[in-house]
Amino acid sequence: MSLTSQTVQFGDLPLSKFVRRLTFLSAMGVFLDGYNLSIIAAALLFIKPLFHPTSVQLGFIGSAAVLGMLVGALVFGNLTDRFGRRTMYLFDLLFFIVFAILSALSQNIWELIIFRFLLGIGLGADYPISSTLTAEFAPTKRRGLLLVFTIGAWPAGATVAYLVSLALLHTGPNAWRFMLGSGAVIALLVMWARRAIPESPRWLAASGHQDRALDVATRIAKDSGVMLDPDQPELAPVGLRRLASFKQLFSPALIRMTLFVSLGWFLFDIGSYGTSTFLPTILKDIKGTSTTDSLLASTGVWLLTLIVMFGVAALVEVFGRKWFQTWGFVALAIVFFLMGIISHIPFTAFVILYLLWAIANEIPGTLTYVFAGELFPTSVRASGHGFATASSRFGAFLGTLVFPIIIAAVGLGTGFVIFAILNLLGALVTAWLAPEPKGRALPQEVMQS
Repeated sequence: MSLTSQTVQFGDLPLSKFVRRLTFLSAMGVFLDGYNLSIIAAALLFIKPLFHPTSVQLGFIGSAAVLGMLVGALVFGNLTDRFGRRTMYLFDLLFFIVFAILSALSQNIWELIIFRFLLGIGLGADYPISSTLTAEFAPTKRRGLLLVFTIGAWPAGATVAYLVSLALLHTGPNAWRFMLGSGAVIALLVMWARRAIPESPRWLAASGHQDRALDVATRIAKDSGVMLDPDQPELAPVGLRRLASFKQLFSPALIRMTLFVSLGWFLFDIGSYGTSTFLPTILKDIKGTSTTDSLLASTGVWLLTLIVMFGVAALVEVFGRKWFQTWGFVALAIVFFLMGIISHIPFTAFVILYLLWAIANEIPGTLTYVFAGELFPTSVRASGHGFATASSRFGAFLGTLVFPIIIAAVGLGTGFVIFAILNLLGALVTAWLAPEPKGRALPQEVMQS
């Protein structure tokens, strides 16, 4: 590719093939999360008659992986700030590969729960790592779009999971084992493809390796057909040699954004994961449809969510993040309220409500992830995203653990009304605490204690 005489800042580079490839490989980690959480939802249709779990055990089967994600996001997010993005990016999926296979070989409920928890550690680790790398390589004006596409891989993974489940539906009593083990093949291919991704120039600069940072940035610029400006304030050395700590996230400079991204994402995931994990079970057991019809309806819900993601991607740089997320929470609360007060309606009408849920759910579901990748400075960016991810997965754990207990105790409608209230709180948190990062360069400077 011939170079133009134009010189640019690193954050203003054109969108190159390399950044597209990086975004795709990062998105595949999120894809595996959507695949994993949805494949267990389908597998539960076979696991319930085999192991006869109680409502509490059913909640733990659904929530074990998200509890593991909480641990993985906290631990590996911090390690990624300490030791670099690339190493963790290459090997975090090993947890998924090993324990997806072991989950498929489980002989009882508690083995399944333990292996699902350990599998979740790898998935949770990938959230802060992939988001951070994508944000740090993305051009400023395309950053929101690329982060939307990254998290938008979740419904793609969910859709594929349900299609795979339909394909495996009639393979016999071990169909659930094939379902749970299938994700390991995808994860192995992704891990192999990631080996060519270099270290983040922003992390290298923040860690005192400016020469290496400029070398990587220059190669990316060459791939884009432009020349890098010799003066790069975004890649200037900042004298950081102190190891990142979670204490920094609660300093006066960062506590507001830490509370915002963590609390907003936590409130969203309680209802989102509680609803999505048990979608096929609700449609089959409560609405009385067949296994095939419940899986087909679930596939339709996530396919619509995937389509909506492209709309969010098109609008995120138009409306900005704060306005979009606030009203997305409000819309989701309205849909949950409707699902709660008319939950007794027939199967077809209920599926239509679920489709409305899919549309509303995608807006805060996407933007909570985008915010977490944009707001923190380089020194604690992965730690900040890891803490927010862990908070969200604690919410997901509560949602998947408690929702079946609520259904058994007071009914499906009450559970949906509770989710409506939580999403209204999410709208208030966003309106009160959220900044607007649209069009702004990523914060590079190190917060001083």
